[in-house]
Amino acid sequence: MIRRTIFVSVFMITACAVDARAGLVQPTSATAESEFSGSYDIGNAIDGSGLPAGFTPASAHATYTTHNHWTTKAAAVNEGKANASFFFADPVHLDAFHLWNHRSNGIASNAFYEVTSFDLAFYDSGGMLLRSILGLSALGETATAQTYHFPIVIDVSRVDFKIVANQGLPRGTNPNYTGVAEVAFNAVAVPEPSTIALGLLGAGFGLARAARRRRA
Repeated sequence: MIRRTIFVSVFMITACAVDARAGLVQPTSATAESEFSGSYDIGNAIDGSGLPAGFTPASAHATYTTHNHWTTKAAAVNEGKANASFFFADPVHLDAFHLWNHRSNGIASNAFYEVTSFDLAFYDSGGMLLRSILGLSALGETATAQTYHFPIVIDVSRVDFKIVANQGLPRGTNPNYTGVAEVAFNAVAVPEPSTIALGLLGAGFGLARAARRRRA
């Protein structure tokens, strides 16, 4: 009975005050070190262009055309400029990254722009590095999102995305142009420190009530 009383007290107080932002979220803005042109800028990777309304990671992205992909200039990977930063107006707690890879097959002169390796770095609002995840692998020629899970990163305001390698022309040789179709993240609800304190206080009250009942 004592354990049950503690659990209910903590749950009821905590559930009322967690961060409500949970589920699929997209950055509110983005910048890129290299863009092929204004028709293929980084904004295309965070606005849902090429995806259906209410899309999920299982939704297929349209093939490469103007205003639905981010594409870099030639040799951006070789020059270390195939980089983007994604920003959140309000800090979020993240535990997954969704990547819709470039889909340039048969449209662009180089049909192998797809990312094959990339790094992620997470920062708080003050620019402090919270976590880095290096050497993530991606598959080319996929229409739906590839999802990367990781331990929760709290209060993220910026995520840096660095393309390390792509399929090139021919495959696996010259990186050339590269980019992505769309990105999104999974946000989770995490209790704030004040909420945790309230939960512990509630647990104390529950324990005291249970003790009084046992004495009675």
